[in-house]
Amino acid sequence: MPRSLKQFSIQFIAYAMFFGVIFHLSDSPAYHYLYPDQAEIKLAFKHTSQREQECHTRSPEELAKLPPNMRRPQDCPRNRAPIAIELLLDDRLLATKSFIPPGLSHDMATFVYAKFALPAGRHKLTMRMRDRVHTDTAFDYVAETVREWIPGQAVVIGFSENQEKIIFD
Repeated sequence: MPRSLKQFSIQFIAYAMFFGVIFHLSDSPAYHYLYPDQAEIKLAFKHTSQREQECHTRSPEELAKLPPNMRRPQDCPRNRAPIAIELLLDDRLLATKSFIPPGLSHDMATFVYAKFALPAGRHKLTMRMRDRVHTDTAFDYVAETVREWIPGQAVVIGFSENQEKIIFD
């Protein structure tokens, strides 16, 4: 059954309005990721922290009590320490964050990813990281850089497992 011209006109107008709204929303409102006077720091790396407890060497008596298939001389707990990070901007605390290792026993490598905005300009940035369980508040790794931060610039902070140091890119 052929449709009338009136039905086609109404259908055309409805489609035009729908696509007009889609077209308008695809470009506005304008989205700005950062304010015009800001730069960004991104922490992005994978790191396997130290074990929470040291390995224990079993005595011959302890080994004798175990079934034959479980007689390993070393008993190493699987849990790993959380990774604690502090960022200081011009010697003032910008952020502090803790990352808990994934896995059922918290024994896998931790993927660290975080973003922080900072004002553009010349700043001293210090990153401190702890990957062990300590009784005091000492950090295992400390690195700092003094840079000119350009508005809109993103700087990635990583960690080199081979060199065991913090890297600013």
